[in-house]
Amino acid sequence: MSSEILPAPAQQSRSRVPILISWVLILGLAGLIVYGNLRSGESPSTQKLVNDERARMFGMVAVQMKSLQKEAAGTSALVQERMGGLIKQMESDALTAEDRIRIAILAGESFGAEDALMRLSNIPITTIGREAAADIRSIQVIYGDRAAALSSAARNDLIQRYGYLGRVALAYGVPPDKEPRKTLQSEALWFTFKLTLVGIGLVILLGLSLAAFAIACAWFLKGKIRPAYIPKTASQGVFLEGFALYLVLFVALGLIIRYIGPLSLQWTWAALVILPIVWIWTGLRGATSEERRQAFGWHRGRGFLREIGAGLGGYIAGLVVIALGCLVTVILIRISGTRATSPIVHELNGGPLRLVGLYALSCVFAPFMEETMFRGLLFHHLRRRWSWAVSAVLVSAIFALLHPQGWVAVPALGAIAMVLAALREWRGSLVAPMAAHAFSNFLVLTLALLFLK
Repeated sequence: MSSEILPAPAQQSRSRVPILISWVLILGLAGLIVYGNLRSGESPSTQKLVNDERARMFGMVAVQMKSLQKEAAGTSALVQERMGGLIKQMESDALTAEDRIRIAILAGESFGAEDALMRLSNIPITTIGREAAADIRSIQVIYGDRAAALSSAARNDLIQRYGYLGRVALAYGVPPDKEPRKTLQSEALWFTFKLTLVGIGLVILLGLSLAAFAIACAWFLKGKIRPAYIPKTASQGVFLEGFALYLVLFVALGLIIRYIGPLSLQWTWAALVILPIVWIWTGLRGATSEERRQAFGWHRGRGFLREIGAGLGGYIAGLVVIALGCLVTVILIRISGTRATSPIVHELNGGPLRLVGLYALSCVFAPFMEETMFRGLLFHHLRRRWSWAVSAVLVSAIFALLHPQGWVAVPALGAIAMVLAALREWRGSLVAPMAAHAFSNFLVLTLALLFLK
């Protein structure tokens, strides 16, 4: 019996080699992915898209604040102070002449023509492109009370290149009850309504989360919440090998897709072929079907519907932890000036079918694949050796770093991953973490569509 529990030293030595190779592959590929994510996040197209969307939202805020300033006496100083803060934030991130032109338009809307003209005069025309120089001259014409002299081609160029802010510039001096100012104010009012509604909803959700978190802690202390996941000691690193194989194949598939050319994110579905490959590999390496089922988390737990309910309830209780992670991310963004980005923002302007595909990718593919690999194989391997806290932190760190949102998003993503790891420990099955993951992605994607589309 003792010989079965304590294998010979030679056997132990051989068994450690695949584990060492697996960790080398995992950490090496993770480093390459993190480096690639940093490079893609710094790309001009991504930065331009982020700056454009932020400028559009700030423009709506400026129009709405100006409307309130005219309707309510005594709000002028407060409005100018708020807009001054937003403009300073944009100035710290301005990279191109187009960014500075947007800032000048916002300043013109908030502080008047003189402020806008001063900012435009500080942009060196000799060092910028021909289009930006033409835009500066057009906006100088507008703020020089000669908007009627602007050609239709110049007007179209401003709208095409600056979107909502281009329309704001062209509406300078137009009375609130006249077009195009009237339409701009309606759009700004709708944006403000959505922002207020979402804010109220998030406050209510956070209140429910605090109550659910307190109840969960009380039940845990009373022993009403017990972990269904039971780690079993084993000397094999089969499931770590499976995770390493997944990472290798996923990166290889990404390189192949990139080599073919620019394709839709929907090609990510092709990665599902990796799952049967990993399943077969772990079987060939000696894991039984039952061991693989437990490691992959592919079982109903205490009932499919009951597990889904536990996942949603657990996610709401865990929002307290997620909110703290998001707070740390916001602080890092403020301190470093680095913004979190995601490739999904490039996909938001498609038609209905494209959006349905985006929801399916975010709420079906990602939860199923990522939970199987991270809270499934990787967590299962680590949890057989270490405590939940150590295993959850390691899995969550790797999970957060491999995402393309950038290093500043690691605390927020890591907090979500910790909640998902807690659900895996509590329920045993991966149905609950998958449901929570899908709900989280649904919320984020819906908010992005409300404010960025």
